[in-house]
Amino acid sequence: MKGRLVPVLIIVAAAAAAIWLTFAGGRVGPHAESDAQTTGARPETALNFEQSNGQKLFEHYCAVCHGMSGGGDGFNAFNLDPKPRDLSDHDAMQRFSDQQLFAVIAQGGAERGKSNLMPPWGHTLNERQIRYVVAYIRTLTPSK
Repeated sequence: MKGRLVPVLIIVAAAAAAIWLTFAGGRVGPHAESDAQTTGARPETALNFEQSNGQKLFEHYCAVCHGMSGGGDGFNAFNLDPKPRDLSDHDAMQRFSDQQLFAVIAQGGAERGKSNLMPPWGHTLNERQIRYVVAYIRTLTPSK
């Protein structure tokens, strides 16, 4: 009887661990809370589908200049004059509609009367992807 009980307990323990990891999102240990900080996401806000996809695109294409948190402090920002816009500035970003942000991303800064250093991403990203990036940019400004 004892010989059969051990494998059953191992299977039950493994299943319980798998269920727990599924609901915990795989985030365990001392780094679970800091994961959101390293990706630039705000830990108090869960991102929806569009924002999450936009975050991945933003980190790949935009963070080089705008920084992971959108503060205009990416590792390439020191090479640029004018400096990249601070996308986390609530007051400044409120002046732009989603359509205006879409147009700057798609057509580039020079085409929209902004910095000519902002490249046009419309040939790299499709319309849906640009909408995702806009949705994510809106999460970078703190609520007032």
